[in-house]
Amino acid sequence: MVSKPAPIPTEHMPQPAMLIYSDTAGWRHEEGIAGGNVALMEIAGDKGLGYFTTQHSEIFNAETLSRFDLIVFNSATGDSLSADQKAAFEAWLADDGAVILIHGSIDASQSDWSFYQDEMVGPHFISHPMAPQFQAADIVVLNTGHPVMAGLPDRFSATDEWYSFDGVPDDRFVTLAGLDETTYDPRNTVYGVEDLRMGDQPEDHAIIWARCLPDGGRVVASALGHTIESFKATEHRQLLSNAIDWTRRAGEDAVGCE
Repeated sequence: MVSKPAPIPTEHMPQPAMLIYSDTAGWRHEEGIAGGNVALMEIAGDKGLGYFTTQHSEIFNAETLSRFDLIVFNSATGDSLSADQKAAFEAWLADDGAVILIHGSIDASQSDWSFYQDEMVGPHFISHPMAPQFQAADIVVLNTGHPVMAGLPDRFSATDEWYSFDGVPDDRFVTLAGLDETTYDPRNTVYGVEDLRMGDQPEDHAIIWARCLPDGGRVVASALGHTIESFKATEHRQLLSNAIDWTRRAGEDAVGCE
């Protein structure tokens, strides 16, 4: 494989800045990536943040990453980073870095990167319904006091491709919201695992969670975001805005890390 030069953000990029990364060595969520990029850039603009979007893993080097205080994996799938690039990211995160993982970025296609799967994601993705693939379902906020959930109703409806996992996040993570499985059909009648039910209560089917890493980095993981339309929803925009603020510590630093 021929080595490529790292993409270089313009010297005029406002600071602080957000890197939006969407390389895919696995399934590519074209619509969700496009919708997510637009939504994130608009939210960043409203906050006065700089931003840079790329599909090139070469950006994961110490010099370039130092220009960002937040990285969003926007449905980035597969093992797209080299060992050196992974090490550069982990070192950046250890220095109070901020990360948001969107939809396909938690689909278990990066399980070979144990730090990513075990320390940032947690539960392993199993599958999602396919008949129909996209369904309206109720999301229930499980931690109303967490800053990432600020301004969101206790329960709201969203239409998306609903992931199921092999369990809920363990106690290193804070579960923020779950799915009410009575409001959609958690079955897969087309391929793979048929029964995707995780439990009778929203607490049994986590869909958004967060973690304060021991070294100071912060991560928010959300299974929302397969389609362009999902990023137009008011609640999803509020969630992303809150996640950007909280991971970047734009407020009370200790809140949400108890």
